[in-house]
Amino acid sequence: MQLVDVLKEDLVFLNFEAENKDQAIEKFISSLEKTGAIKEPAALKDALFEREKLGTTGVGGGIAMPHARSSAIKDLTVAFFRSEEGIDFKAIDNSPVNLIFMLLAPVSSGGPYLKLLAKISRLLRSDDFKNSLLEAKDPAAVMQIIQEND
Repeated sequence: MQLVDVLKEDLVFLNFEAENKDQAIEKFISSLEKTGAIKEPAALKDALFEREKLGTTGVGGGIAMPHARSSAIKDLTVAFFRSEEGIDFKAIDNSPVNLIFMLLAPVSSGGPYLKLLAKISRLLRSDDFKNSLLEAKDPAAVMQIIQEND
């Protein structure tokens, strides 16, 4: 499975702003709800908050990968958010987060869900990939960068 098969251009949000992790999660879900990508925002928001209680998904280096599985979603859904100013996501290195890949999955999709998380993690190890995402001018450019690197 390719990341570009799951991440759609209308789920790429540049110039995303939030003060902190909690506000970011609220705004992630609100953004997805406005696109029609999700139908049960309250349940998905709860799932993300529950996952964060286990430990931050702010993995360091300006990156966060909030993710959750829930019966409130039918298909794997990935969204990308970029914050110019950075968000206090309580990352493991205490650095602000600029690049966020959020993954929502049905409870039953263990294998594909874990493979996508691993793929996103691998891609984000590349400084060139991260820098390209930081410099992308629009959602189409983000999609092109992901396709070229996936």
